[in-house]
Amino acid sequence: MSFPKIVIEKDEKRYFLLIITLAIIFLFIFANIGLRNSINFNKKKLAISQKQLLLLKKQQLKPEFTKKIKLESKCPDEQAGNPEADLTIKYFYSPVCFWCILEDQHLDELLQKEGQAFKLEKYNRENCNDVMQKYKLSLTPGFVFSTKKDSKEYTVDGYISKENLAKVICDVTGYCLKNEELKPKDVKTPKGKKVIINFR
Repeated sequence: MSFPKIVIEKDEKRYFLLIITLAIIFLFIFANIGLRNSINFNKKKLAISQKQLLLLKKQQLKPEFTKKIKLESKCPDEQAGNPEADLTIKYFYSPVCFWCILEDQHLDELLQKEGQAFKLEKYNRENCNDVMQKYKLSLTPGFVFSTKKDSKEYTVDGYISKENLAKVICDVTGYCLKNEELKPKDVKTPKGKKVIINFR
C-alpha cells in the first residue's frame, strides 16, 4: 500500500502578495504607535505652555502698572502703579536711608502683585524737603495716603511693614493680595463713602 504524494506547488505571486501585506500591516502598526506618541508629547507640551501662560497672567496682570516712570519734575521724581487708582501713596525716601531700601523692596512686591490698586509717587528727601515739611514729616521713609473719596490725607512718619502696607491697600480699595495672611474682599468700597485708613 502506498500513500499518495502531496505536492505543494509554490505560487510565487501569492507568496509575494503575502509578504507585501505583512509589510503594510507592520508599517501601519509602527506609524500608529509613532503618531500616538507624537500626539501625547504635543499634548504634554500644550498643557505645560497653558500652565506657563496662566502663571504669566497671574504674575503680570497688567505690566504697565508695574513699570516705574521717571518724571521730569523733582517732586515727585518717579511714579508707578495705576494713575487712575482711588488710593494714592506718596512715598518720601532718602538714598542713604537703610529702612528705605527695605521699603523699596516692599513697594516693588506690592506693585507686582496689585499695581492696579494704587498709584505710587516717590519723593526724594534731598529735593523735596519743603514738601515733607508741608506734611509735617521728619523721617524717611515717610508716607502720605490719600483717596478720591476722602479729602483728608493720612501721614505716617517712619517704616511701614509690607503686611501693613498690604492691609491698607486691601482695606481702602478692596484689592486684597493673594497668598497673604489677609481675608479677601470681594466688594469694593461703595462710591461716596469715606474711608478711614488704619495702620493697626
